[in-house]
Amino acid sequence: MIAFFMALFMVAPIVVYVLLFSFAKLMTKQHKRAVNTAIIGTTPFVIGAVYFLILSIWNIDLLWAIIITMALIGIIISFIIWKREDDLDWHKINRGFWRMNLLVFSLTHLGLIITGIVLSVMESILV
Repeated sequence: MIAFFMALFMVAPIVVYVLLFSFAKLMTKQHKRAVNTAIIGTTPFVIGAVYFLILSIWNIDLLWAIIITMALIGIIISFIIWKREDDLDWHKINRGFWRMNLLVFSLTHLGLIITGIVLSVMESILV
C-alpha cells in the first residue's frame, strides 16, 4: 500500500499539472492565467516527488539539500531582479522563484526517473 502511494506521488506532478491547467482554463478562459495557476500548484508536487524518488532509489533523506537548493534559487532570482530593475519587485521574485523551482525540479525528476529505471534494469540483469 505504501509503495502504491509512493508510485502515485512520483507520477502525480504530471497529473496535477494537467488537472490544474484544465480547471483553471475552464474557469478563467485565459491560457496565460491557467498556465500560471498550474505552475504554482504543481511545483510542490514536483519537489515532493523528487524527495520521494531520492528516498526510494538510494534510501537517503536529502530534504536539507532540497531546502538549500530552493533557498539558493530564491537568492539568485532576487539578485537578478534587483540588478536588472534596481529594486525588488516581490511579485516578479515570487513568480520567478516558482517557475525556476518547477524547471529545476522537473529536470531533476526526469533524471531521477531515468536513473531509477536504469538501476532497476541493471539490478534485475545482474541478480
